[in-house]
Amino acid sequence: MNINHYLNNDPWFSQLPVIVQPLLAGDAVLKVYQKGQMIHAIGDNDDAALHFVVSGTIRVCNVSASGHAMTLAHLSSGEWFGEISIIDDNPRTHDAWTINKVTLISIPRNLVIQTAQLHPILYKHLALITCQRIRRAFDWIDDATSLNTSARLASMLIGLIDTYGQQIGDDIKIDLRLSQEELGFMLGTTRQTINKIIQSWQKQHLIDMHYGFITIKDKPQLMAMMNPT
Repeated sequence: MNINHYLNNDPWFSQLPVIVQPLLAGDAVLKVYQKGQMIHAIGDNDDAALHFVVSGTIRVCNVSASGHAMTLAHLSSGEWFGEISIIDDNPRTHDAWTINKVTLISIPRNLVIQTAQLHPILYKHLALITCQRIRRAFDWIDDATSLNTSARLASMLIGLIDTYGQQIGDDIKIDLRLSQEELGFMLGTTRQTINKIIQSWQKQHLIDMHYGFITIKDKPQLMAMMNPT
């Protein structure tokens, strides 16, 4: 697997100054994680690196003091993460687990810092990754405060289509295995609540759910739910 091939075809990396690209790519390493493996835990700081997801899906989550788990994001092919701990030199703020087999390109923190000291423009490019993440977080907060659970679930499923959607005839399969419990974690609600919504939608022929895979059967109706009047 050619590391330079993946980096050079990534929009973020290819927009870095030409002099910076080989400095970061020179010591980049390929890492493979199996399904259900932890990449890093809250509080980790010893193995900080800037990561690029080549393939697979990562669940970013945390657990509250009361023991309630919540999924904050899914990272998939083409996404970068790990920049925050590089910029502020503080421990990881969340756990990261693999949902399936994941391949990463990792650039050691020390190399990123050394390169940024020589070429400070790199800090701006790292900040752009964080800005994109913050904008997603604001969208999530807007949904959480303005939409009911059904509308939020519809919004999340429509959002997953861009990354995981596979057109099958008139339907769209979301090629990411998500249990009802996982959907509850993502929306900050219970599995029982998700189960009631899923069952209702299946009766209305809006979606199908089998073995954790969701198929969208009526995308326009789900989109209409995202903007309740």
